[in-house]
Amino acid sequence: MRKASALIASFILLLSPLAAEMASWYTAMEPSYFTESGTLFDDRQRGAASATLPMGTVVELSNPVTGTSVVTTVIDTLPELPAGRTIALTEATAEELRMLDTGLGDIKVSVIREGTITRQNDNDTGWYSFQLGTYTDMDDLMLKYGRLRANGLRPYISIADDGVHLAVRHVQAYQIDDAVDRITLSGIVAPEAVSEPNPYL
Repeated sequence: MRKASALIASFILLLSPLAAEMASWYTAMEPSYFTESGTLFDDRQRGAASATLPMGTVVELSNPVTGTSVVTTVIDTLPELPAGRTIALTEATAEELRMLDTGLGDIKVSVIREGTITRQNDNDTGWYSFQLGTYTDMDDLMLKYGRLRANGLRPYISIADDGVHLAVRHVQAYQIDDAVDRITLSGIVAPEAVSEPNPYL
């Protein structure tokens, strides 16, 4: 599916003295459109698509006309953007920047953390899990489980013949670094992320 057929952008020109990147907002025409990072596109969630920044890059976007700003993550690529336009926003992001009515404008982009996420092949769904070991000591298991939840993760347990397996699942590609930080904060050595099936398919 070509991005050009999947996306709609607004193209009303708005000039600004603080031109950094020309931004527009976009939406999916099909209900099951998946971004390049493997996430299900959602107008109601913050997000950005960039023709120049790698996926996973955390950016602060500022609208010099309205004085509003928002922090979001690059979750999609748009190589078919019209000339001069390098970034597109979800409807939720554009609304926070108060540019839904204008549709297009010069947005100042400040990179907070550059992303390093690349999709290796077509079998990479963009979703990952961390297998955190097999436990026979239930007190130790529940301690680790509780710490993971306290640090904002969703741990899963499954019972097997050799004990109880602990994992963090359904991690989106652009969230890997953050998940590693939170697992480490929970007192667990974070293993390499393992690709898993897309939970929405």
